[in-house]
Amino acid sequence: MSEDPFGDLDAAMGGGESASESEPEPEPASEDVETDGAVESEDGSESASAEPVDPRERPAFEFDETVHKALYVLEAVADEFDDIITYDVERELTRDHGLKGVTKSELHNAALAVATEHPEAIVERVLEQRGLDDESSE
Repeated sequence: MSEDPFGDLDAAMGGGESASESEPEPEPASEDVETDGAVESEDGSESASAEPVDPRERPAFEFDETVHKALYVLEAVADEFDDIITYDVERELTRDHGLKGVTKSELHNAALAVATEHPEAIVERVLEQRGLDDESSE
């Protein structure tokens, strides 16, 4: 059975979105869509841009490229995650690296990408949560 047993939980709970998940992402400033140094106008034609777009000025990807996935975590962990993302990570990106327009979707994507690069850390944490810190597989 490949069906997610919790797939309809959000609907049953009235949406279940937190304030940070329901924040709208900023829309592009102009009606032209910039793509890798070229500008695509509403009619779909591309023209060479006079200046390449500075990657510090806009998110790595557009909000419409994302999907909403529910994550079930303890409230304390979710609160700590939100605090670290907002007060540590986002602040460092804006203050120390000069990024503008950092979005929650960009931060969440990066956090999950880091987790997927370190599955051993996830295994260790699950064992730790169950009180099986040093148990090796038999």
